[in-house]
Amino acid sequence: MSVINDVLIAVIGMMPTEYSPVTIGAMPADNGIACAIANGAPESTFLTKGMAYQFNLVLNGKHHNQQTVSDALNDIHMVLTQSKTYPSSDDFQITDIDTITSPSYLGREENKQYLYGSSLRVRFFYFDPVKRTPPETVETPAESD
Repeated sequence: MSVINDVLIAVIGMMPTEYSPVTIGAMPADNGIACAIANGAPESTFLTKGMAYQFNLVLNGKHHNQQTVSDALNDIHMVLTQSKTYPSSDDFQITDIDTITSPSYLGREENKQYLYGSSLRVRFFYFDPVKRTPPETVETPAESD
């Protein structure tokens, strides 16, 4: 799996799941919550080819009760943006998550499900994925006279 997807899964793992597990995708199922990467890019690249990277997430929720979906998305934003510790691995370290757009009403579907949406920015260090080791020295046999 790519480092970007590993970071996405780590962020989803931090999200409280009040009425539905968070799925990966732009649109949730009925009475569900979905999260997807909207865009992203390196903020800076280091000589080691590691990076300070950021991507934006869309977070959408549907529910037949408007208060339930609004509360769930707002709780997710609160937990992610107020956390003082973030997941890490050998390949990444999340450094910050902030709100770009607070959860807001987007509409109501024909099946009476309320749709809310929001967005978050995730910043992290993307460590050099290639562990550089010095090349092996190969000795050539001496020519015999």
